[in-house]
Amino acid sequence: MPSAHIAPLRVVIAGGGVAALETLMALHDLGEQQLRLTVVAPDDDFVLRPMSVAVPFSAGHVTRVPLDEVCAGFGARRVRAAVAAVDAGARRVTCHDGAVLDYDVLVLATGADTRPAYRAALTFSDEDPERLNGLLRDIEQGSCASVALVVPPAGSWALPVYELALMLARHARDAGVDDLEIHLVTPEPAPLAVFGAEASDAVARLLADAGIRVHAGSYASVQRGGRITLAPGDRRLHVARVVALPVAEGRPIPGVPADDHGFVPVDDHCRVIGVDGVYAVGDGADFPVKQGGLAAQQADVAARDIAAAAGADVTPEPFRPVLRGMLLTGGEPRFLRRPPATTNGTRIPPVSTDRLWWPPTKVVGRYLAPWLAGRAGALRAEAEAAPGGGLAVEAELAVDRDAQPLSLSPLGPLRRGPRGRW
Repeated sequence: MPSAHIAPLRVVIAGGGVAALETLMALHDLGEQQLRLTVVAPDDDFVLRPMSVAVPFSAGHVTRVPLDEVCAGFGARRVRAAVAAVDAGARRVTCHDGAVLDYDVLVLATGADTRPAYRAALTFSDEDPERLNGLLRDIEQGSCASVALVVPPAGSWALPVYELALMLARHARDAGVDDLEIHLVTPEPAPLAVFGAEASDAVARLLADAGIRVHAGSYASVQRGGRITLAPGDRRLHVARVVALPVAEGRPIPGVPADDHGFVPVDDHCRVIGVDGVYAVGDGADFPVKQGGLAAQQADVAARDIAAAAGADVTPEPFRPVLRGMLLTGGEPRFLRRPPATTNGTRIPPVSTDRLWWPPTKVVGRYLAPWLAGRAGALRAEAEAAPGGGLAVEAELAVDRDAQPLSLSPLGPLRRGPRGRW
């Protein structure tokens, strides 16, 4: 008796960034025979930006890969468009160009937008890192005596501001400028506190050794002329230039639920809460820490869930985030982690010269990072581009995220509400 033909599950992946490509590669590996994959993205290239902070210092580059090449290599149809609306009941996507795509499963990996946090500050953007070139020239020429680098209180990924501070200090020294005053203002209770006390202490020592003054647990109000008021209290700074990180905002899509900031609420398997057949991964989901490595982990969780539903021999696993970060410092490379105290009775040292992951890159993904590393050594070159090395950190984030909220704001922790929403 002939076997029944089962049509492959139609999976539409909306987006062209880290989360989208990790989802594509994971699904291709886990359930290729059971899935028909389509990638919907308006851009021509996948752009990997984590090294953009080093671009103004001639110490890094932005990696670009044509999306058509990636899709062809992983058996996906490519649609050059942006998603305009979702009809979850009909399982249909409408694109901005009018194209309509039917799906069985939709993965939203559309990312987030950014906006300036302060009108009176220069906003550092990984999309245009060379905006810092004027500041670097002023420092070299001695016309900028002081700089404040500010993390806004709205949940920005703070690591780039520490890299900017350390690399500015190094740049000034290399230019023969010994008296540049650098302030770092952050609402975090300690430098990069989300990585744990040991890693935070190591970062604090690096900053102190570089002569950088840290104002932790502080909210900045930035006025024109480089005047900054810090709260709590009424402390004041007056500097020549202010550089701030941007604030992330979601990209709401009609037909998909979103919170007040435009982020999509998801459960522990990255399924959109209240909508069947739709997942959200990466910066557009409502997990409070926006970082490429976490986006890749979310993509892997969603892919396993989708592949299992399609009949692949895999077991779904909930999202259990491990935060990995490589901090460009200009110093001796060191690798830190915050694991459980012991593993099989053996204590894992908190500080090691051994690399904690491979390839040793800024964005760690089970599929994407090795693929890029094997493609003309793109990420290997990225790792070697760090001036003098960096500080890499791995931290297991709490499974009970309510007990240890990940908000950068020490005065306003994020809490999960009804139905698992943040």
